[in-house]
Amino acid sequence: MPSNVNGFGTKYYGQRDFRSDGSYVTTNFFCLAFVPVVPLHSVRVIPDPKNSAMPFSKNYYAILEKRWPHPLQVLSIYLWSAAAVGMGVLFLWKIEPLLKKSGVSVQGWVEAVLGGVCVATPIFLGILLRTLLRNREQLKSTQAL
Repeated sequence: MPSNVNGFGTKYYGQRDFRSDGSYVTTNFFCLAFVPVVPLHSVRVIPDPKNSAMPFSKNYYAILEKRWPHPLQVLSIYLWSAAAVGMGVLFLWKIEPLLKKSGVSVQGWVEAVLGGVCVATPIFLGILLRTLLRNREQLKSTQAL
């Protein structure tokens, strides 16, 4: 099982190729500051029903098969990570100076919230897309029966 301390170590990222038994393919990455750097391997897992939905909580999986990193999943994880990091850079490079230049009186916590929203937007879009794909796969499997 992957393990990390303060975002440094290994972590499962992504969910792809959903099946009717509830299993999916996820990839174990070596991470630096929660940013996936090197894909180590992909596994087909079934999550434990007692897993928490809270971020950064410990989750357990039954591993059904282990394989080489799934290329499409690795590409999509890199793209979503680049989008999140890019939004953070965009905020620091363009939006924050624009707020200061325009003379808008913004408190420190408001800037932090705006920066968080910029970084979290691609992450939440990825979660939404994954949920839609999972629902589509469940709909296909019930129609096949």
